[in-house]
Parts: sequence; C-alpha cells; structure tokens
Amino acid sequence: MIKKSRRLLVTLLFVYSNSIAQVNIGNTIQLKLDSVFKLNTVPGIMVASSIKGKHQFYTVGVADKKLNIPFTAETQFEIGSISKTYTAFILESVLEKNSIADTSLITQFLPDSLKKNKAIGNIQLLHLLNHTSGLPRLPENIGIPQDRLQPYANYDKEQLYYYLSITEPKTFGRVSYSNLGVGLAGVIAENISNKPYEQLLSEYINKPFQLKHTGIQSAKRMPKATGYFGNETAAYWDMSVLVGAGGIKSDAVDLLRYLDYIASHQSLRVVKFVLQKTTQVNKQVAISKAWHTIEKDGTTLMYWHNGGTYGFSTFAAFNPTTQNSIVVVINAFNKNDIADKLGIEIMTNLLKE
Repeated sequence: MIKKSRRLLVTLLFVYSNSIAQVNIGNTIQLKLDSVFKLNTVPGIMVASSIKGKHQFYTVGVADKKLNIPFTAETQFEIGSISKTYTAFILESVLEKNSIADTSLITQFLPDSLKKNKAIGNIQLLHLLNHTSGLPRLPENIGIPQDRLQPYANYDKEQLYYYLSITEPKTFGRVSYSNLGVGLAGVIAENISNKPYEQLLSEYINKPFQLKHTGIQSAKRMPKATGYFGNETAAYWDMSVLVGAGGIKSDAVDLLRYLDYIASHQSLRVVKFVLQKTTQVNKQVAISKAWHTIEKDGTTLMYWHNGGTYGFSTFAAFNPTTQNSIVVVINAFNKNDIADKLGIEIMTNLLKE
C-alpha cells in the first residue's frame, strides 16, 4: 500500500507541476500577445498552442471590426500558403496509392502536347514540392484580374497548360519559391486520381485527421474572421486551378489537429516522405516537401510554414521532438513579419521542451 501511495503521489505531483508549467506558459503567451498588439496596428491576433496534446487559445483585438467580435477557436480564416503542406501530403498519398515515385517526371501526368516543351522535360514531382522546379513564383500569363482583390479567380487549367507549353524555367535545381509549382502539384494529384482537390483534401486529410472545418469554401454559418487589405475588407480568395498553393480555409482547432497528427505520426510512410529534408537553403533552413525547417547544430528545431493572402497573415510550426506546435493568425495583409517572429519566438523560447 505504501509503494502504491508513493506512486500515486509522484503521479499527482507530476500532473500538478505539468499543469502549473502550462499555466505559466499560457500567461507568458498572452502577455507577449498583448505587447505585440500594442506595438502594431492590426485588427486582431490569435495564437493557438498544442503542448503535450493540450490545446490553448489566446486572442487580442477583433476578428471583425464592424461586428466587434473576437477570434474564437472555431473562427474560420484563410491559412494561405500553409495549404502547400496539405498539398504535399495529398500528392504523396496519391502517389503511394498508385505506386508512383515522386521522382517521376511531371510530363507523365500532363497533356501529351506539353511533352513538346523540352524545357520542362526534366522537372520531377519532387521539384514542385521543394521549390526547385525553376518555375516562376506565378505564371506570367495570369494577367490583370477582373477583381483586383481576387488575383487567381479567373486563371483556369487551359491557361495553365498553355503557359507550361511555352515556359522556360530559369532556376531549375535551385530553390526559388513557386506558388505555380505547388499549385501544379495539386493539379497533378487531381489528374492521377481523377478526383477534384477538395475531394482529395477530404479523403486524405480531413477524415483521417478528424478535421471538421477545413475546406476551400468560405464559411456560411460558422464564425468567420474578416480579413483586411489596408482599410478595405478583403474577400476570401478563390484560387481556382492553383488552389493547392494557398486556397484552404480552416480554424485554429483543425489546424492544431493537423499539426498534432503530423507531429505524432512521423513514422507513418507518407508523413515520413513529406518531412524528409531534400534541400539545404543554408545552415539554419532546409526544405522537405513544402515544409521548411529551422536547424541548429544538426538538430531540427521545428518544421514551419507561413501564409499570406490579401486578408490574412499566418504561421504554423511544430517541434518534431516534443511534438508541441503553434499557430498564429493576423487578419491583415502583409503582416508576416509579425506573425513569423511571434510564432518562432514562442516555439524556440516557450515550447522547446
């Protein structure tokens, strides 16, 4: 009985000390958030953390200036280019199901007419995911949008294929960030599976990860944050054929569940492929499949990606060792310097153990 009592006491003390530590971390995050908000002109900021699987949510400011309502854990927002990590997972899942290597040439999964353009003949699927395809950030024939706040909405597959038939990649084999490249990865996943991107998102991510509010459509009934382009209200983007580059909408609950799943399933074949580092940018940064990493002394401190639309600046990261993660959302355009710095600081200083 004495031994059992001691074990129970040790367990209770561990749980208690762990709870106190999380409370202290939570207080520190909120104080940091309040400080950042006071120093910057933004409508609102939300930070969501996952510490040893426990989720916490912190907010300041408003999710909608007109309605004067704060962010909640289930407030929808645009995740922007964090979508690229979803696309990498979807494509690797489709490839695994069809026994296709990600070193396969992209022209195998595109119209035969594109094989005439020898300039894209050496591009592999992998090159699309790690930004070494040589394709530009955006296709040069995207043109002037009909609605200046919807830069992608009128760009379709026919225009994409035409551009691929004439383009000459300038930086093949070198890292050059490309929305076009990862957007094309999403198109190829559709071509191989004969399923639309939204269905692939549901099949390979939403259902197995148990995500309830993640998709490419703007919410109609759930709480929804308003994004701001300067003083203008920014409509949620319709990214059309390039949806895989940044078209996903979600909430903090789902985004943390997504990070939790990836962090806790690193031995899963597809996750292992996605997280495999493929290109070293410098001593501190590497690229896997869409994900970026921060490295220190041979150790991966975190996998991360940020996102930016005309209405939102976002950041998401997880520590592969502790499996702790962070999400930062600012409902304003071009505030990634704030979101990235805040997210990295929290990860490196507070969620490192």
